[in-house]
Amino acid sequence: METVKILIIDDDPTTCSLLETILQMENYQSASATSFDNILTLLDKERPHILILDFHLGMGETLKQVLLIRANPAWQHLPVVMTSGIDRRQDCLAAGATAFILKPFNWQEMTQTINHIRDQL
Repeated sequence: METVKILIIDDDPTTCSLLETILQMENYQSASATSFDNILTLLDKERPHILILDFHLGMGETLKQVLLIRANPAWQHLPVVMTSGIDRRQDCLAAGATAFILKPFNWQEMTQTINHIRDQL
């Protein structure tokens, strides 16, 4: 399989940078964004194999974005790992997220989750 690309969307540039560093150490290709106008357009541009999406971007929640992804035939099977500093696991999984990781990250939990998802691709 080609190198797995992971797109990180989080409004905190430090979080994006930390995750990119961790993922690159695990031999993943990564890209990040701190905002977007249209999630589907961003996915079409970046073509990730896995998406890490923060629950809160700016003042809004991103659950609706997960629903858009799941409703789109091109992206409906994209693994989505949602993150938040507040335990919103049930809401995220109910919306269609593949996994949820609570902040602050345990880097081992993050890499184990991503590796498990990669092995399912």
